[in-house]
Amino acid sequence: RGEVLDVTDLGVVPIPGGNSELDPASIGAQRSVKPILQSAPGGSNFTLDGSMVRWQNWSFHLRWEIREGVVVSLVRYQDGDRSRSVMYQGHLSEIFVPYQDPTAGWYYRNYLDQGEYGLGTMASPLVPGSDCPASATYLSPVMSNVAGGADVLDKRICIFELSPGEPAWRHYDFITQALESRPAIQLVVRYIATVGNYDYLLDWVFDQKGNITYRAGATGIDAVKGVAAQRLGDASAAQDTAYGPLIAPGRAGINHDHFLSLRLDLDVDGTTNMFARTLLEPGKLPVQAHRRTSIWTTREVAAKTDTEAKFRLSYERPAMWHVMNMERKNATGYPASYMIHPHGNALMLLDPGDPAFSRAQFANYHLWVTPYAPEERYAAGNYPNQSGPGQGLPAWTSHARDIVNQDLVLWYTMGFHHVPSSEDWPVYNLGWHAVTLMPYNFFDRNPALDVPPGN
Repeated sequence: RGEVLDVTDLGVVPIPGGNSELDPASIGAQRSVKPILQSAPGGSNFTLDGSMVRWQNWSFHLRWEIREGVVVSLVRYQDGDRSRSVMYQGHLSEIFVPYQDPTAGWYYRNYLDQGEYGLGTMASPLVPGSDCPASATYLSPVMSNVAGGADVLDKRICIFELSPGEPAWRHYDFITQALESRPAIQLVVRYIATVGNYDYLLDWVFDQKGNITYRAGATGIDAVKGVAAQRLGDASAAQDTAYGPLIAPGRAGINHDHFLSLRLDLDVDGTTNMFARTLLEPGKLPVQAHRRTSIWTTREVAAKTDTEAKFRLSYERPAMWHVMNMERKNATGYPASYMIHPHGNALMLLDPGDPAFSRAQFANYHLWVTPYAPEERYAAGNYPNQSGPGQGLPAWTSHARDIVNQDLVLWYTMGFHHVPSSEDWPVYNLGWHAVTLMPYNFFDRNPALDVPPGN
């Protein structure tokens, strides 16, 4: 009707001063650093045949998607004369980033980065020698664009071997003085999604011990709010830092979270799998019968439906999370299994009734387990942009579907809280967060025994 509905005026805040550009000329004098290079004088240990990657005992298919970025599929391990399936498909399914400022200019800043923008769409070119080793293999995937055409994305994926400078295993025998140590090597598949101010380094890491690690590294620029305070002693400082600290004069870095949902469609020696928790339970012993007063023991509890199969990590009530194949046993009779091994985590601190939380309820648990359904690919639902509450995992897991001896999908939530600091400005340093799929009675003995000694 040509009417002004509302006017929001939060007051005048001076534009913060200072140079925040990141090019060498703007930063000024650089420290003197001699380059450290990794080389493979004998050539690479991996081969790339079309979209199939083979490295030592591992093989997998690699592809690019607009929404997911890198997707790995058909992951198998060559165990002697047996080619054994581990994972049918793995990819990131969503990233939720809620900011903790309820004021008029910020309350709506609660992003679902993958569903609203697309990690493939937001991927940025890789810099050889910095983002990845200069010797890495760089891939340029082809992706459709909004005009109906196709774009070649130059250097969006890199594949490289990494020597972490540590042994895969070692032992020194004090009696015989025999020393055996084996150098570890890893294979890394990486891309970087730059979603607005954040740059996410997203890696699949395969190692010689049968482990698959997914890790996310966060760097980039803090989302800052212009404020009047220049220092903590200023009159407006208490109000200006209510929802995030001063990270530079006139700039408050707003507190926020990151929750990444990883979709892991496991096929541990096939598609007939079940999920169980091995609980570590403390127990007291009668003083009269034992010289110990307490121990802990283990107890296995299987999950029967997806409605009950949602769990949180706990230091007070620790548990090991396994996907196992009861039809495949190792040499000692245990079922072939892979275990979820977290590398630290966080939980949502928002109220469940908060509108932001209601759209990203996958972040309420660290792990969800569902039966495979091809249409269930994204933890917050297919269309999260301005979506209603409860889509995705909460809706799918409301029907008590059977997960015993089924084709299972694990949804792992990797979370961290970010309280900014002065070191974050004008760009903050890379920090890693990870989870590992680790073999547990999958093999008959240590699968890295055949790693040769180093030079």
